[in-house]
Amino acid sequence: MTNIKFELFGKVPSKKNLYKIGRGRFYPDQSVTEFVNSSYSQIKKQLGSFKPIEEPVALDVCFLMDDKGDLDNKISMIFDTLQECKVIVNDRQIRRVNARREKVRPKDSKTFINIVSE
Repeated sequence: MTNIKFELFGKVPSKKNLYKIGRGRFYPDQSVTEFVNSSYSQIKKQLGSFKPIEEPVALDVCFLMDDKGDLDNKISMIFDTLQECKVIVNDRQIRRVNARREKVRPKDSKTFINIVSE
């Protein structure tokens, strides 16, 4: 059983609302790309080298943020970020999610993530 804990500093963008259409395809807004790139460097700094988790996982997420944005959009962004940063192989392996939001000032935004393989 694997248990990985880390935190991501900064506000999580709502990915669903930040896709653009151009030349017949969808592409993410720059804020989404910046968040994923920032998350990757933060994860590498906190965890060092790691192998992507391949088995089913449970996810516990605590968002410290303002009251703006839907929680489900934030969770979706975290799923995709974990996959793109190669913490997990595919976001389909997430079997259970426990998420909550605590209100803070926007400049104090961060996200605590705990991943447990089942």
